[in-house]
Amino acid sequence: MKLYNLLTALIIVLAYTSCDSDDQSETEAVGTLQLKFDHFVGTQKMELSEPGSIEFQYETADGEAFNISKFGYYVSEIILEGPTGEYYEDEQLVSALEVKGFYHVLQDEPSSRFITLSDVPAGRYNRVTFKIGVSESAVQEGAAGGVLDPAEGAWFWNWNAGYIGFAIEGTAQNSGQELVEGDGWTIPEKSFALHIGGWKDIEVAEGENQKFVNNVKTIALQFDSDLRVESALDPNVHIVVDLLKMLDGANINFANSYSIHAPKAGQPLAEVLPEVFIVDHTHQ
Repeated sequence: MKLYNLLTALIIVLAYTSCDSDDQSETEAVGTLQLKFDHFVGTQKMELSEPGSIEFQYETADGEAFNISKFGYYVSEIILEGPTGEYYEDEQLVSALEVKGFYHVLQDEPSSRFITLSDVPAGRYNRVTFKIGVSESAVQEGAAGGVLDPAEGAWFWNWNAGYIGFAIEGTAQNSGQELVEGDGWTIPEKSFALHIGGWKDIEVAEGENQKFVNNVKTIALQFDSDLRVESALDPNVHIVVDLLKMLDGANINFANSYSIHAPKAGQPLAEVLPEVFIVDHTHQ
């Protein structure tokens, strides 16, 4: 009888040990990977100026002097891939109570420039893709919460135009903007606002102007080396966003391109977005 009790106890201990081992193995099978975004204007690290400031730190290839008072964009639909089939897709959820997988990256909020991806399957990864902007799957006629909630500062135009996926505001020496004063608001002289958005192409009747286009762009970046993901490691990817590549790539002249607030008008800027994001380096 004593031998029977001893064997029973031993089986129970082994069962619990096996469960603990399984749990530990399951935990070690995932890890995190962080994307870090740094904002530059050419070789200069981006710094914000006060709205209306006429001190110009930056210059385009065509000699357009300007500064920046507001800068940001939406990152969404992040996917990691590896050389031997590793794959991770960031979870997306949109509801009035909760939003997952959408990130509002802002120059004036340093913490927003770090996106940590959790529960990434262990393995090696060498590529990331993501979208700049908010796609059709998240543009809803009903309320959305979190970073997509207009009541919380989300950059939402309207149902047809969707969200502003990428925005730049500042002052330019050559801007054609005149001073405009409203009820409690002001558009400063020489200022500019370039808002790139739009989530769908809408066919128009013959003779009408095209207003709505899909400016959500996919960014695909290759790492400079494979990154290993596992529970004991904290790999990260340092991504540089070079605004000058956008302004020069779209041949922006602030004299006549100082106010872009519609999808079609922002299309030339959206087309060069894939060239603006660059992997600078990775850390294992």
